Amino acid sequence: MSEWGTYTLSDLVMFSPRVYFRLVERYNQQFWPLQLVWIAGAILILAPAATGLPRARVAAFPLLAAAWLFCAWQFFWERYTAIHWGMSYAAGAFLLQAALLALSPAPARHTDGPASRLRHRGGIGLMLFGLLAYPCLAWPAGRSLASAEIFAMMPDPTATTTLGTVLAVATSGKRSWLLLPIPLLWCAFSGLTLLALEAPGVWASLAVIVATLVLLLADRR
Repeated sequence: MSEWGTYTLSDLVMFSPRVYFRLVERYNQQFWPLQLVWIAGAILILAPAATGLPRARVAAFPLLAAAWLFCAWQFFWERYTAIHWGMSYAAGAFLLQAALLALSPAPARHTDGPASRLRHRGGIGLMLFGLLAYPCLAWPAGRSLASAEIFAMMPDPTATTTLGTVLAVATSGKRSWLLLPIPLLWCAFSGLTLLALEAPGVWASLAVIVATLVLLLADRR
């Protein structure tokens, strides 16, 4: 039992940063330019949904469900499991999140209380961070833009965009809370993985978790 104390996070990771981001590069190259379609579709649906357009709100959760399904199938099951056996469980979690989103009712319009306005605006900020800022994080991290992480293609921006959308468009009822644990848990897991790999980007996962929790607590006051 004393041997467990000698292990670090890096000992539990089955691959190097180079192997992981090379996998992401090949993945992006195989599907290009589908990434642009996902981003454009999300902006055309999620942005109007966050501003209150009824038709866009009806389509918001189905779009997110499709994104989680695609990520579970193409990234986790078809690729990530080749270098990490545990990602088959992550694929299952992403499929569960897709089902939860698909079965959730269309989000209603937000109330006009000050806490709800804060949650609404913060949610829009998180949503835009997942859609537009996450792909740009590859450059300051010293990686090729071919390894950029894109909504629906990769788990981190998909989880971030989902958290932001739920906060921005869903009411504060109990049903919306069911859509938050899996994205939050994934952000935590991703941050620990990046920390173990000693790769840049840990701050992004941490910032997303903290921002989500702060907005949720503000909405309950």
